[in-house]
Amino acid sequence: CIVHLKCIVHLKCTVYFVYLCIPCFSKTVDKLVEEGGSALEHPLASQLRNQILSGEWEAAMSVFTQLCEPNDPGVTDMKYKILEQKYLELLEKGEQMQALVCLQEEITPLKHSLAELHTLPSYLMCSSPADLRSLAKWTGAMGSSRQLLVHKIQEFLPAAIMLPPRRLEGLLKQALVLQANNCVYHNTEFIPCVSNSSLLEDHSCSRESFPTETKQILEHRDEVLHCTWSNSGLFLATGALDGSLYIWKYNPMRYQLVEDKLINVTYSVGFIAWSPDDTMICVCGVEKCPEAVVWTVTGTTAVIKCKVTQSTEDVLTCCAWSPDSRFIYTGGQQGQFYKYDLHTTTVYNWEGVRLHSVATLRDNKTVLAADSHKRVRSYNFQDYTDHTVCEDENQIINMTLSNDEKYCLLTLAKQGLLLVDVASGTSIRKFHGLVQSDYQINSCFGGSKQQFILSGSEDHHVYVFKRDTSAPILKLVGHTRIVSCVSWNPVYTDCFVSGSDDASVRLWGPPINSEKSGSASGTQV
Repeated sequence: CIVHLKCIVHLKCTVYFVYLCIPCFSKTVDKLVEEGGSALEHPLASQLRNQILSGEWEAAMSVFTQLCEPNDPGVTDMKYKILEQKYLELLEKGEQMQALVCLQEEITPLKHSLAELHTLPSYLMCSSPADLRSLAKWTGAMGSSRQLLVHKIQEFLPAAIMLPPRRLEGLLKQALVLQANNCVYHNTEFIPCVSNSSLLEDHSCSRESFPTETKQILEHRDEVLHCTWSNSGLFLATGALDGSLYIWKYNPMRYQLVEDKLINVTYSVGFIAWSPDDTMICVCGVEKCPEAVVWTVTGTTAVIKCKVTQSTEDVLTCCAWSPDSRFIYTGGQQGQFYKYDLHTTTVYNWEGVRLHSVATLRDNKTVLAADSHKRVRSYNFQDYTDHTVCEDENQIINMTLSNDEKYCLLTLAKQGLLLVDVASGTSIRKFHGLVQSDYQINSCFGGSKQQFILSGSEDHHVYVFKRDTSAPILKLVGHTRIVSCVSWNPVYTDCFVSGSDDASVRLWGPPINSEKSGSASGTQV
């Protein structure tokens, strides 16, 4: 505290910061106010605080009334809290008659809350101060109740009149959060703590803690078209052009994937989606695939649960699950858009929609779909209404929705990546650097709070972006052909995977404590 005080003593505007952060230095504050010429707050506000802390209730009510406009919303509630404190303290001191007068002549005329008003008389029957404090869930006059009352009044009154409670701590936490957000490699849940943080230097994470190194290489027999983690982060599904679909089990302590199941699909595996409960996967193919197949994967072997198809002429290349794992939404570029009910095997068809990608919202009725008309549209499967979210001049090859449903990430033909605000439909940012022509390149959100963007590229590299910057922060080297798919672990956010036309899947993790075995690593852009 002394160090911090010395750092800010020359700033006039920080006098009130010292006051809030170090209330025991009241004489120091007075001296700073005198020398700096800056008033902490309205003089009456200081009087009000002192009167409440010393239990001068009549004076406190008078000053509070002077500080407020009579018609301000919340004034009655604050007056009630002041008088309630007075009432309880009178009872604690054993002055039941004065407490009764306060209840009848001061509290009751406020007509604040009938429920609370009916509760207060019951405190008159308490046999002891301890019984009163227990029944009222109140800490007493010598506890923290007066300080809590001051905090409530501080929150109510305008900051220009009375300083908000713990204002410096709040500002310092904001600064720490901003520093973490600006840190290039920050990739963990961040809870700002002023007491454990230094103000002498900015927050900075080491690049060594970020996934930049290949920890493991998984081999397929053909081009890898899609990869995706389960919602638990403990399983990975990878699919290839030859129809092989592997389920891998992940050991987060060792950064290691072990084969759990091999599923032989009758067509190329172009898209895989885990059900929200991780008990099933839905698999779609590429181009002329007429069905989406649902597999149950909880046992020792995968078992086909159902097939979604209406005709051999269908083309189903993308899918998404409803949040309750009951419905599957699937479609393709030939005009099919199905909603399949796993409980009743009923198929609902939204005709004439040519899809490239779909994503479901948590409301369990809305689906976002990128179509062949270079649009993202919202489809409501409850009242069967739809509207356009956004449009672009270029073909949308792929779409990914953020977990908070605020953003969608579009892969555009010959243009790369575009971040879009879902609510307004406005373009937020384009991401540059990667190579994207007409190939199916998947991208995704990732990291803690999904503040990173991960993408494959036709130049054989994996690109990592911060969500709020257009240029890549990393270009990871290792694959020898087009990187067609990526997936960031949703739970163990210090790792992600990439799949390539070189028939391999690479698991990327931080180089800390890793074996130096000539692993490929990233270059900072």
